[in-house]
Amino acid sequence: MSEVTPPLRILIVDDDPLIRTVFAEQIDAQPPVAVVATAADGMTALDLLSRGNLEIDVALVDIDMPGLSGPHTARAIIQNHPGIAVVMFTVFRREDSLRDALAEGVSGFITKDEPPEAVAYALVRAARGEPVMSTRPTELLVEAYRVQQDRSDAVRQAQAAVEKLPPHLQEVHACLLKGLTNKRIATRLNLSQNTVRLYVSDVLHELGYNSRTELMAAYITG
Repeated sequence: MSEVTPPLRILIVDDDPLIRTVFAEQIDAQPPVAVVATAADGMTALDLLSRGNLEIDVALVDIDMPGLSGPHTARAIIQNHPGIAVVMFTVFRREDSLRDALAEGVSGFITKDEPPEAVAYALVRAARGEPVMSTRPTELLVEAYRVQQDRSDAVRQAQAAVEKLPPHLQEVHACLLKGLTNKRIATRLNLSQNTVRLYVSDVLHELGYNSRTELMAAYITG
């Protein structure tokens, strides 16, 4: 939707009674916003919308609720009521919640420390089809991207280092990643255990690890 015709009808979905009362009144006092319904959980919100007698432009949905989660509530609203924009309302401590909600197609995120006028303005923008994002979720998203890029770079560097190993050490490296003992590696590669110990030491040295455990940890977290 691109045009907003006052009043902008808002549904607030939050298990905190203060949000559904005091905060809802503060938002309702910000033109052109009008809070026309509240729900204490996702299932109640979906039930209200399914009755067909409630016209909503934007749903402001708490991301952390008991029962049906905020992201799942958002997905159900977006799938069943595509004319409703969904904005997540959150204290935002976790970046994974951000990713989950973004995957459901929400219009954005507003943190609960924003003043009522800022929230109202964000809801208007969401109704117009514009993305909205408070500062903290934006920082989390940027930081998550940086971490992902750093992790991708580290994986590429580790793969390049393994490819530089001579073939016999690459075979030992593959066995180490499977958690095989020196005895099992010796049997599999038809080597003596003394040779395996030497090769394992060479692999760890060439790749910059101090122990098998460190190598495995890097492989798992990478």
